[in-house]
Amino acid sequence: MSEHPASAPSPSLLRSIRNWISPPAPFVAVMGPDGSGKSSVIAEYLRAVGPPFAGTACFHLRPHLLRGSSEGRTANTDPHGQKPRGTLMSAAKLLFLWADYVLGYCIRIRPLQARSTLVVFDRYYQDLLIDARRFRYGGPRWLARLVGALIPMPDLMLVLDAPAHVLQARKQEVSAAESARQADAYRAVFSSAALRGRAVLVDATRPLEQVVNECADRTLALLATRTARRSHPD
Repeated sequence: MSEHPASAPSPSLLRSIRNWISPPAPFVAVMGPDGSGKSSVIAEYLRAVGPPFAGTACFHLRPHLLRGSSEGRTANTDPHGQKPRGTLMSAAKLLFLWADYVLGYCIRIRPLQARSTLVVFDRYYQDLLIDARRFRYGGPRWLARLVGALIPMPDLMLVLDAPAHVLQARKQEVSAAESARQADAYRAVFSSAALRGRAVLVDATRPLEQVVNECADRTLALLATRTARRSHPD
């Protein structure tokens, strides 16, 4: 009885495995205080950076794999107008978010990256840590930080930065004092040890084209580093 050697994995299967381990497309989050211009930057950023990829996918705040409320999906002219949830409901909300981020990353985000689709988030979990009132979070800060440490992080976090007077001139949904507080809090995200190497502070006071160009340059630098690692894994 002759024995036949096991057939080698097909090149396409090997390529799929390699792309899953080291995706060819990045996972990017654009963050910043109210009035920093996130929506305008993201729209132009996708046009500038998207063409080389097989496609683009944009998410707001979370992967939305799990169905939840429409909170955060629509424009909110009074982001601090609703009363925060109680501690128990806030803890339940964090559990829901954790499940959505983890499962959504495995089932939606990573497969898109592996298929060379640029993934961009408008806001991310850190926005809840910075502006808990917007998301009606009324639980302990330590619990929110703990959950934040247990969810997948983007490859690149573009933090749009502007002083309070610029933010207020563009949008006045929150007070001047709150704009200043948010700006300081987002700068702290940029400099935090947990996100070092991922977060980039981008001066959002400049014309839109210049802001988008810097975001694109930062992304291309990330891709160049990733390509070098894929080509020379040692």
